Amino acid sequence: MSTKNNNPQKVKLSEEYRQLIALPILSELEANRMAEILELANLDESLNCLIEEIEMTEYLKLEKWNQGLRKLLKVVSTEEPSPTTPWQD
Repeated sequence: MSTKNNNPQKVKLSEEYRQLIALPILSELEANRMAEILELANLDESLNCLIEEIEMTEYLKLEKWNQGLRKLLKVVSTEEPSPTTPWQD
């Protein structure tokens, strides 16, 4: 992440946002904090750019993970079960 034109407060806010979007479930307090950060980003172009960069990075990570999962499921669904598999009758 490029931080040369961003003050430490903006970097801190963007890192807090990164941590929040990584959570599987948000509490009401966390959701409110995320909304506050997004409101600030709407008013500040450089913070908005940091947030967008984080969202794109997280999206790409998730997409890569989903592609791996889809490949695994395809392999698993096309394999014939072995006759010696213990869970078969």
